Amino acid sequence: MSSEKPLVSIITPAYNCSLTILETYKSIKEQTFSSWEWVVTEDCSSDDTYNVLCEIAKNDKKVVVLRNSKNSGTAISRNRSIEAARGRYVAFLDADDLWKSNKLDVQIEYMQKNNIAFSYSNYDVLPIKGKVKAFNPKKEKINYNGLLKRNDIGCLTVIYDTTILGKRYMPLDAQKREDYAAWLDITKDGYVAFKLNESLAIYRLSAVTLTSNKKKMIKYHYRVYRNHEGFGRLKSLYYLIIFMLNKKFTKYN
Repeated sequence: MSSEKPLVSIITPAYNCSLTILETYKSIKEQTFSSWEWVVTEDCSSDDTYNVLCEIAKNDKKVVVLRNSKNSGTAISRNRSIEAARGRYVAFLDADDLWKSNKLDVQIEYMQKNNIAFSYSNYDVLPIKGKVKAFNPKKEKINYNGLLKRNDIGCLTVIYDTTILGKRYMPLDAQKREDYAAWLDITKDGYVAFKLNESLAIYRLSAVTLTSNKKKMIKYHYRVYRNHEGFGRLKSLYYLIIFMLNKKFTKYN
């Protein structure tokens, strides 16, 4: 068996994140697992994000910077990065979040040792002010039926194996909830999402996150059931109510 480490493709959409992207990159560069590429799609920012990314890529051959021809949104940006990805494993990290230095080492070893195709982990929540809070879901694994009712999968913690799942893309009919819809697609195919019971990432709350319109998020979530899953109105409302009762519309999920 070869001791060579598999390549991990890190997928990042970038829009108006010049103030945070360097710190995000630093958390990738400091990984104890060295076999990675960072595939960033810049979404026509109005700030200096693209220039910052180009400067990073100029000095680091493991960084690939793509740019949309027009502002296209997170789903299309992630999908463009996934399409260009060369790694066996695909991981996700948004441009204002962080990984702990052992993230890839621990999670890839866990997946390979247990032959897991789709995994996620605990993570920490970093507020604008105040103390860091831990997000540690109790369930160690989740299937499609469970995911319809509750989503404990933080996008910044997800890694999947393309040799088992193939490349999986963000559905474009699930506006603002495309990552959740992608996890539904994977689990609907019979795969289980396994949780590594260790905090490996840091989710940073922003002013935008805190002021997001919860009514709009409920509407977007309902559309996942209606448009993406194809459920009828009553069935969609049923799952939406259960999802809300499970307190998933929190300020950091």
